[in-house]
Amino acid sequence: MKNLVSVFFLIILVACSNTEKAEVSQEKMVDVLYDLTVSSSARSTANRRDTIQYVVDYKQILKKHGIDSLKFIKAQKVYQQDPDVYAVIYDSVQKRLQKKLEEVRATKLDSTEEKLNPVISIKDVPFSRRRE
Repeated sequence: MKNLVSVFFLIILVACSNTEKAEVSQEKMVDVLYDLTVSSSARSTANRRDTIQYVVDYKQILKKHGIDSLKFIKAQKVYQQDPDVYAVIYDSVQKRLQKKLEEVRATKLDSTEEKLNPVISIKDVPFSRRRE
């Protein structure tokens, strides 16, 4: 009876100490979360009339990265159990978003500079109607 109890205790100890590994790597998780965040941002601007809509379904994003929703959820649970790793993943996502935002802002500045330096002067354009 002592041996049975000690074997049972040993099995429970080994089972509890075995940590589950995520099926999705940290790098892939960063890629997926980045795409999901961008897609979510596009959805939040869907009600604006002056924006072009590029809304992507979450299932398409997961399919693009070659994972299904169950693997993604399991990976999230595994990474959530280790807050340090989870923080690193989300820091990477935020850095990538910040970098993309800076690129977009730089592009907008370049196009604004072109608009400020017109090729044709207003003096060169004839006015056919004048409001009086």
